[in-house]
Amino acid sequence: MAGGSELQPGVPAEVFVAPGRATTILFQTEQKVAAISLASPAVTYKYDRSLNQLEITPAARASGVETNLNLRIGPNVYILVVRVVNDVRAQFFRRFELEGDPGRDDEAGLAQARPLKPEEVDIVGAAKAMERAETDAVFSRAHPALRIEALSQCYSWNGCQVALAEVGQFLDQDLLVFRVQWVNGTNDALYLDATQYGLFAGGHKIPVISRYKMGGGAVIYPGQRETVYLAVQGYRLSRNNDWQLALPPDAAAVVRLLGR
Repeated sequence: MAGGSELQPGVPAEVFVAPGRATTILFQTEQKVAAISLASPAVTYKYDRSLNQLEITPAARASGVETNLNLRIGPNVYILVVRVVNDVRAQFFRRFELEGDPGRDDEAGLAQARPLKPEEVDIVGAAKAMERAETDAVFSRAHPALRIEALSQCYSWNGCQVALAEVGQFLDQDLLVFRVQWVNGTNDALYLDATQYGLFAGGHKIPVISRYKMGGGAVIYPGQRETVYLAVQGYRLSRNNDWQLALPPDAAAVVRLLGR
């Protein structure tokens, strides 16, 4: 299934929603949704034509349910597969563009942005902008240079699922900001410093110019949520590259390496 923020006619795109929470889908196009077909009553929806956004709310209180929404936009039909989950995959805001839509070449001006020094990268401000854009469609429309792409990649580390959740692209700065999130679901305190997270694109290690860790220090206690932002700037890279998260070896891998 399509995993990014581009909708292709007839190709299903996944949307993960959480029980009791609303998920907003913003369509980054001048074209409006002409018709919506819902396969089952597992979710309800409300379409705001003026904002060109769709609000989806699960009707089910439990996870594990799914359905599909078929959207007619122009001459094409686009398919959203909506899955009700109760974990880090839940998405409260998605922004979709349409394949072949006029004005899609939004990365053409990346070369005009100058390289920044680490101290010039406002990663805290970028993180706050991403958080607000997820819940405030008016704010999102007021910042047309910001694009947010859901990555929804999960990595196993010391019995936990670490998610490379999304990337925010600030087109006017040639800046990519990645959000990493996970919860320590074990009974042990775990150590993971912000400097131990890395990024790869297409198999190549990409330098991280700035890091921002929300909350406390490098020790993550049982039940604690970890949120880290990683910034890449000045490489003219796309949010649509094959991005991967790098983590240090977990304890079991170290034990095997030492032959204990």
